[in-house]
Amino acid sequence: MKLHKGVSYGPHGERNTLDLYLPEEAGTPRSLVVLIHGGGWCGGGPEAYAWMGEPLVAHGFAAASITYRFWPEWPCPAALDDVSRAVRWLRKHAAEYGFDAARFGALGGSAGAHLACYLGVAADRPEPDAELAAYSTRVQCVIDCYAPTDLVTMMECASAPLVEGFLGKPLTPQTEADYRAASPYHTLAGAPPPFLIVHGEADTGESLGQVPIGQSVAFHAKLREAGAEATLLRLPDAPHGFSGDPGSEHTQKMWAAALPFLETHLGGSR
Repeated sequence: MKLHKGVSYGPHGERNTLDLYLPEEAGTPRSLVVLIHGGGWCGGGPEAYAWMGEPLVAHGFAAASITYRFWPEWPCPAALDDVSRAVRWLRKHAAEYGFDAARFGALGGSAGAHLACYLGVAADRPEPDAELAAYSTRVQCVIDCYAPTDLVTMMECASAPLVEGFLGKPLTPQTEADYRAASPYHTLAGAPPPFLIVHGEADTGESLGQVPIGQSVAFHAKLREAGAEATLLRLPDAPHGFSGDPGSEHTQKMWAAALPFLETHLGGSR
């Protein structure tokens, strides 16, 4: 495996970088898995999912673990713009790095899963760079680990301060449209791609940082209503945030479902 760390995809310094995990030798173009870390949209880094790089390459994929701008300095839509730009940049450079630009998936945890879901369901965002704007931001499948998908109803749980910080404004009748516009649950555009949703049943939303499992239950139902192939994997006793720990039994169950899902919907190298 080859690792390219801190590759720049945008103009915002260390907040617009990604780590690439590639095979040692170039060959048939590979499908790419975009990994997006969590951290309440205000922390974390691409190292959180570094453990996934080598096994993904071993299974015939390439991977890009990305980071993005954080609030309070950069509230929404900065993170949405950044992950969209990252996907466009990766598509533009697909031939250089040996990706198949038509086979991109996204995997994220918590706030990162929110961003991954957005890449799966939302229409392309405006892009000031004319060259990048020619490339789509949509991914062909999504693995969503305990995402906050409806930011309006998230304001009813203990993580409301994180959501309000991300939006940069309180939820009021006048700002509800902004909360909805940043919510994958409310931004389904066209036919959604396949989704694997993984959520722990001990994730109740009663503590800051948690995302109540009801978010995933409702989003799964919404995807199915829209005609998507969507699977909800409920993990008994699993807390919030487990996917950053490869030794966790809950992560191992997630990974056992994730690899077949990616192979089915993206394939490895071919």
